[in-house]
Amino acid sequence: MKRSITILSVVITATAASIARADVPLFEVTPEIAKFVNGVVNESINANTLFASQEAISTGRYTQRQSNQPDKEYTTIRFPGEMALGNPSDPVRPVLIGNGALLRNTAGYDSPERVGESDFTVTSLFTLSSGVGALIKLTDSLTVAPLVSLSYSHVKNRYDFNNAYSQNYLSQVDEDLFNWDMDLFTYTPALKVYYSRDVGIGIVNYHIGYTYLLNDSFSDNSGVVDINSSTGLLTDRIDILTPLGVGIEGSPLFIRPMFQWNNISGSAVKGLGLRDLFEMGADLVVKMLDDSSLFSTITVGGSYVTGKSFEGYHIGLGVTF
Repeated sequence: MKRSITILSVVITATAASIARADVPLFEVTPEIAKFVNGVVNESINANTLFASQEAISTGRYTQRQSNQPDKEYTTIRFPGEMALGNPSDPVRPVLIGNGALLRNTAGYDSPERVGESDFTVTSLFTLSSGVGALIKLTDSLTVAPLVSLSYSHVKNRYDFNNAYSQNYLSQVDEDLFNWDMDLFTYTPALKVYYSRDVGIGIVNYHIGYTYLLNDSFSDNSGVVDINSSTGLLTDRIDILTPLGVGIEGSPLFIRPMFQWNNISGSAVKGLGLRDLFEMGADLVVKMLDDSSLFSTITVGGSYVTGKSFEGYHIGLGVTF
């Protein structure tokens, strides 16, 4: 029951020609336009919730290049948490997960005639999520983790009508297609597999997982748009944890270079304009040997993320208990 940012570049260009041909003085939201808008908005909402909920592409700044409109900018901050209960030697360990996130998505939109100043829009999203799961140890090296979480998100869009076209036409559907607020739930089941092996110079960790995000809106201030769509994310990652031979106050320091491939499916593909994202980077990891410490490890690192007409950087600070 809402709409999001990508809507504008497509709706403006797709409807302007038909309005001009029909010489219609009013911007009328016909059933055909409403159906089209719903599709575009669902794609955009799925892209935004993917950024806000998944570690694969979050906590950083990203640019989406566009050939016929100004570039989009995504800025995301995430506060994820995960706690495994029990002892590491237990065959099955319950897992508690949580996440808080803030996302800001900015873009400009030119009028169909490319006359006048570009319109400007900001979409912001606030998300809280919690979930449960289990770590099931199949062997000393192989672990499977089924997980499920529920997220609440509040999304709002603010749109500036900066040129004659948008002031004359688009402003007529203000608060239906522009300047809106919405609330939605995201249901997220996931299955992840972890494999670790000591290769002498360090420990190689391989992780593959699939996450499914189902977005469903439940309140909004628009009578046009309804959010009910899904996105899939396949994550394939490899890293190696290598000791540096130094420590911090008696706690050994490690470096962990990594490479990750993310394959996106479903509605977010058109919202982002791509299917594959590649990430390369490294973390510094401190293992806390003091039994009185609240944390077992502290991690800080960064990476470069790239895809078709898309690039940015990821930064992260994490702890394990």
